Amino acid sequence: MRILCVVNGAYGERIASFLSQASPPGWDVLSWRGPVRLPVLLDEPEGHLPDSLPRVDLLISLAESPGLADLAPELAVLCGAEAVILPVDRYSWLPVGLAGQIARRCRERGLGFASPSPFCSLSSRPDGHPLINAFAVRFGSPDLHCEVAAGRVVSVGLDREAPCGNTQFVADRLVGVSVGDAVERASLLHHYYPCLAGMELAASNSHTLLHRAAKMTGAAVSRALGHSTVTDPARASTSGEENEHAFACLSGDVER
Repeated sequence: MRILCVVNGAYGERIASFLSQASPPGWDVLSWRGPVRLPVLLDEPEGHLPDSLPRVDLLISLAESPGLADLAPELAVLCGAEAVILPVDRYSWLPVGLAGQIARRCRERGLGFASPSPFCSLSSRPDGHPLINAFAVRFGSPDLHCEVAAGRVVSVGLDREAPCGNTQFVADRLVGVSVGDAVERASLLHHYYPCLAGMELAASNSHTLLHRAAKMTGAAVSRALGHSTVTDPARASTSGEENEHAFACLSGDVER
């Protein structure tokens, strides 16, 4: 699968870079950097399009402005994409009303469409487009499995990663943590990655996007613990060194 990420700032560049590194064999993740400043409402979108784009299967709009987000349907047609993923991680970048308009225009053009809010809530759906579902199997709502021994987490594996790479960051730092503290610790680590979702509230939601994303990570850990494999207690930490290592990141620099 060939994927084109539309970016115009650090948020989109970071996700595109991670997807390029973490994608499975046979996937090719490309980026196109669009203009930073565009009118919020584009009367003639065609006048703001590039002359050409590489041919791809799936377009992911990671625009940090409403104007560039508004170009998603036209960009998808230009690059031959069959489907569009339009994440909502900041309402200032993609207001709810605009996301609805873009969804309508995509469907008018026969494009598959998904607009997860936040991006890490993406999941495959029975009625979803096959390309979006294929992406969502690998990247989207976090999913984990783990082993526990003597009341501590001894290993954590990923079944599905968040599109920004947050889940692996959290999983690596849960080894050695007590089972009773793991869910709360996971939510805290989610923030320290740091999470890319915003702190705005939409009228229809009682939690910020950042809070919702952190709760999904915590829920993934809770599910993993509920179905965890109990292994030899000798593998568990008795000195607490693993637990201290798990939180070394909180006092150090995290690459942004």
